[in-house]
Amino acid sequence: MSPRFLPNEQSTRIAVAFARQAAKTRGAALCSGCMDVLAVSGVGVAIMSHQHSEHLCTTSPAIAALEDVQFTSGAGPSHDAFRDGRPVYAPRLRQGAASHWPSFMELAGQHGIEAVFAFPLESHGARVGVLTLYQRQPGDLSRNQQRDCVALADVLTETILMMQDRAPADELAAPLEDAVAYRAELYQASGMIAVQLRIPASEAMLRIRAHAFAAGLAVAIVAAEIVAGRLRMADDHDPHKDGR
Repeated sequence: MSPRFLPNEQSTRIAVAFARQAAKTRGAALCSGCMDVLAVSGVGVAIMSHQHSEHLCTTSPAIAALEDVQFTSGAGPSHDAFRDGRPVYAPRLRQGAASHWPSFMELAGQHGIEAVFAFPLESHGARVGVLTLYQRQPGDLSRNQQRDCVALADVLTETILMMQDRAPADELAAPLEDAVAYRAELYQASGMIAVQLRIPASEAMLRIRAHAFAAGLAVAIVAAEIVAGRLRMADDHDPHKDGR
């Protein structure tokens, strides 16, 4: 039986058990667990501060790209949810819901995403990240889904804090460190492409994402290949394609 049909006390016990189990694993388990519970098309969980944003996990390369474009452009539902400290509901993206998210909207259209919902992760006034849900069909969340989203946002907040509690003093927990390392490598790769092609870093980031999408690879893999010197991007005047 799904937790959404259980009494509150039992749902709470299950949520705590989920948090404890997820805290023992790599971050990816958090997103897959959320997608199963909420029955949505995709999930992203980000750890954030006002200066930095790192996605802790995503359920697919397409969702990773949608998370990336928000953090590189500084605009999108996840960004707004964290900044304002309240949920962002965009049940019909194509109906003028977010003209102030142009880069996100373009990429969402490419990946067939029609609805997005973002929930800030907050504990005692301190925001630690965002839970973002992606749907391939337009429409609002059901009442049960909305209730579960609020509960899962609380669970994820506590899970992230539990992960960090397990780490030695002055060190990031392993899943959080993985997220930071991923972002650092992505920025290093974009910097290398920017220097190579003499273009702004923001454009270099877009080229990395475009290459990943065209090749059917995760952005993290493309970034790692660039940093390792195994992949170079061709410039606009080069008759040859991007290649190794």
